[in-house]
Amino acid sequence: MPAAGGGTKFHEALLDRRASALEKYRDLVVGSDSGFAGLLLYELVTSLTADFPGALGLLLRRAAYRALLGRLGSGSALGRGIVVRHPRRISIGEQVLIDERCILDAKGHPEGLRLDDGVLVSRETMLQCKEGPIHVKARVNFGVRCVVASIGGIEIGEETLLAGGATIGGGRYHLESRDQSIASQGSYSRGPVVIGPQAWIGSRVIVLDGVKIGRGAVVAAGAVVTQDVPEFTIVAGVPARVLKGRE
Repeated sequence: MPAAGGGTKFHEALLDRRASALEKYRDLVVGSDSGFAGLLLYELVTSLTADFPGALGLLLRRAAYRALLGRLGSGSALGRGIVVRHPRRISIGEQVLIDERCILDAKGHPEGLRLDDGVLVSRETMLQCKEGPIHVKARVNFGVRCVVASIGGIEIGEETLLAGGATIGGGRYHLESRDQSIASQGSYSRGPVVIGPQAWIGSRVIVLDGVKIGRGAVVAAGAVVTQDVPEFTIVAGVPARVLKGRE
């Protein structure tokens, strides 16, 4: 249903006069169910350890963020300046490496964000649960500045490689009414994004919601994927089309 005001649901929540600024901030970063005690813990952990440099910073974050996150497996490392939203909904497996200035945002769905063992998230990558969950399976590798934004759900299979600047998911806005802003008409999804195992998503590729990419498929740099990609095929172009199968 369209929002009552003139912006997105998130925008309207920030402008809600019934909630104090502190309540809005709490709901944004940890969620109302964590209460103000949870917010205080979040503030202490992030202010004292988030930007602490060097190996000591890695050790401090690994110890301190265990109190915030739903799970933080052994051997995992969190780089400087990472941002977490609704951390209780974030599950990080063993030997996961998250580089500097990444954003892990699980606020939009109760199932949140799950990173399985051995995932590598390069710097300034954003993994955002808008209205759907995100599940990244074992040993997936994200290049720098990837964006994964889930409306209908996103699953990325084992050992998939995403090159720098890849954008996965997002949603679509209703356009039917000319009397309302596009933002206020609400978003929707055509279904989850499912990327099979051992795929290669090239640099600056865009994968739209509702798309399924098969096992071992290759998406060439700069492609825009609007339809399903069969397994072990190579696709390229805007929109992406099959070039050939992998020999």
